[in-house]
Amino acid sequence: MEVFSLTAVWLTLILLLMAGLLMSGALRPDLAALILALGLSFSGLLSPQEAFSGFSRSAVIALIALFILTAGLNRTGVSRALGERLSRWAGDSPMRLVAGMTLLSASLSVTMNSVTAAAVVMPMAVQAARRIGLAPSRILIPIAYGALLGGMPTLFTTANLLLSGLMRDHYGRSLTMLDFIRAGLLPAALGLLWVIGVTWRTLPERSPAGQLMHLHRLNRELAELYGLKDGLVELLVEPDSPLCGVSLVESQLASRHGITVIGIRRRGQLLLSPPSSEGLQAGDVLLVAAGPEGTAPFEQALRDLGLRPLPRPVSPEVLEEGEAGLMEVLLSPHTTLIGRTLRDLRFRERYGLQVLAIWREGRPIRARLADERLRFGDALLVYGPWERIRLLQGDPEFIVLQSNGEPLRTSRRIPAIAIMAGVILASALTSRSVAEVTMAGAVLMILAGCLTMEEAYRAIEWPTVFMVAGLLPLSIAMTRTGAAEGLGTVLLHGLAGAPPWVSVLVFTGIAAALTQVLSASVTAVVWGPIALRAAATLGVPPAEMGLAVALATSAAFLTPMAHPANALVMGAGGYRPRDFLRAGWPLWLLSVGAITASTVRWELGLPR
Repeated sequence: MEVFSLTAVWLTLILLLMAGLLMSGALRPDLAALILALGLSFSGLLSPQEAFSGFSRSAVIALIALFILTAGLNRTGVSRALGERLSRWAGDSPMRLVAGMTLLSASLSVTMNSVTAAAVVMPMAVQAARRIGLAPSRILIPIAYGALLGGMPTLFTTANLLLSGLMRDHYGRSLTMLDFIRAGLLPAALGLLWVIGVTWRTLPERSPAGQLMHLHRLNRELAELYGLKDGLVELLVEPDSPLCGVSLVESQLASRHGITVIGIRRRGQLLLSPPSSEGLQAGDVLLVAAGPEGTAPFEQALRDLGLRPLPRPVSPEVLEEGEAGLMEVLLSPHTTLIGRTLRDLRFRERYGLQVLAIWREGRPIRARLADERLRFGDALLVYGPWERIRLLQGDPEFIVLQSNGEPLRTSRRIPAIAIMAGVILASALTSRSVAEVTMAGAVLMILAGCLTMEEAYRAIEWPTVFMVAGLLPLSIAMTRTGAAEGLGTVLLHGLAGAPPWVSVLVFTGIAAALTQVLSASVTAVVWGPIALRAAATLGVPPAEMGLAVALATSAAFLTPMAHPANALVMGAGGYRPRDFLRAGWPLWLLSVGAITASTVRWELGLPR
């Protein structure tokens, strides 16, 4: 019997190629999804209308609306108020702080995108952890895991929305909010108990971005962490230097030579964070952050530029002078800067700040920063005037780990809470589609003054929207070509005669494993049709199989690339990839077992 048609084989190969490109980082996920949609259209597997039908699907409309609803809650200070109350409740107890922040992240994830929930809680958690002397590495992975677990018992997670849409396409019945609450509460509750009781105690104590710096005061330990203790140098501008009479921006010290000028000492006065238009003069002493000294390129650059290193040691405490200081910021989930260099961005001219180092995958990068392409999860150590640093708090590109907060519309807090509560209740209790309900809530958020239309547009994570819209037609192609049925048939032979709960366990485990290397959205779209096609033959109600696969995509605990929430906390927590594997594997096993039990027990009588 022929299991795969030729077109199904080609589609499978295309999927494997796309998965490889995504895992290698060679393509952005949103670009890969659009290329896939175009390939399905040009190959004739789908009509142009079908290939781009994802942009009109209810899951995409609901996703856009949820970004706006989330922004309304944040702009009115609902999330921050909850965080402040939890911080006061925790007092000086690390256990209570971890429990409070993990539960807050999980609670917010019920109503918003998981990575957004983690991004909202993270700055509050870092500040509270610093106050009681707790390393952020002990609390940030729990926050990421809390956001993932909180997304299980809700319809508002991207993968859950996708599986609900696939169920409607295949069987004419969407998965509802009540379905996810019923199936997701057990694994979410057990997972949260494990994270709060066990996971945070097993995490390493590290002191990376956000933990060691106090406002207007640089801690020596932070300087050592980022390598600034050995990276600050004073350079004398010789009389014959070609830099005399040249401005900082014209000198290209940072962009061409990797030498960042932090201050200029002239006639006994130190000008910290000088503007890029500041001209250089003979006799100036430049306080610079440079790459490792003693290297041939560095020494050659000094000779060519007429700069002589001064032998006296430079203490990082010099940076405490004046109205300038250090701050650590992360790239936000909404950032458009991924893949761009500081040179491309003209960062200093654009923001009036200097990037002294980038914290990535557990280590600082100081050399050749201008040419370093930014990655999601990077922590930037920036230096400059405090008023310029405070402006970053309102910039959607960044998350400032320690901030006094931007002005909030607290007077609209009650309407925001009421609108969100109404959306949840309407999704659970009415027959209206989730797209209708969430978009109505988003419009009400704007009409109620919780946020402006401009803020609503900025809140939408367009890369996520385009990725999901580009992936959705894949399910049509997999069904039409027989790829879903063929792959399901291969598994059916292995599961022949097995009890239904074993089949659910296998499909759940495969979905949870795929999520570690692909995104939850890709796993839902690729594995969802296969699982749904195989469900009836295996004696499993399709709704239960769909729920199991959807919940399994939230078990993204083992790798930093498994979910953006993991990548988000990696830089701020100073984590290495093995930290996620060590902390996540017991939780992964617990989740797979609990998901199987919660979805099977209701319909198939899992042995008690």
